[in-house]
Amino acid sequence: MDASATVYSVVKYGIIVGTVIAFGILIVGSLLVHDTYYIYKNPKFFLVETLLMGILTSLPILYLCYARGLGTLSSVYGTLIFFLKIVGLHLGFQLSGVYSVIFPKTSNLE
Repeated sequence: MDASATVYSVVKYGIIVGTVIAFGILIVGSLLVHDTYYIYKNPKFFLVETLLMGILTSLPILYLCYARGLGTLSSVYGTLIFFLKIVGLHLGFQLSGVYSVIFPKTSNLE
């Protein structure tokens, strides 16, 4: 096995393990804190914000897949997976109280 394949494997599995750990921490934090104040206060804005974050961060992935010659199905699949990760991350940040700490004026937490 050459060095580039080894580096690729380390980076790939490092990203996967890091993603699983990060989402696990957000899930536990969301279950403990369950900060839904902002969602109830501004449901339409939160929905639009969540969709925009997912769509606007997924567009570069779609372009990269297209520019590198991946098939249409693979491009859409990769983009959809990335979209779902970003939406899950956004929801996790909101429900775990991360956004309430960053933006205290929109929070009901003490």
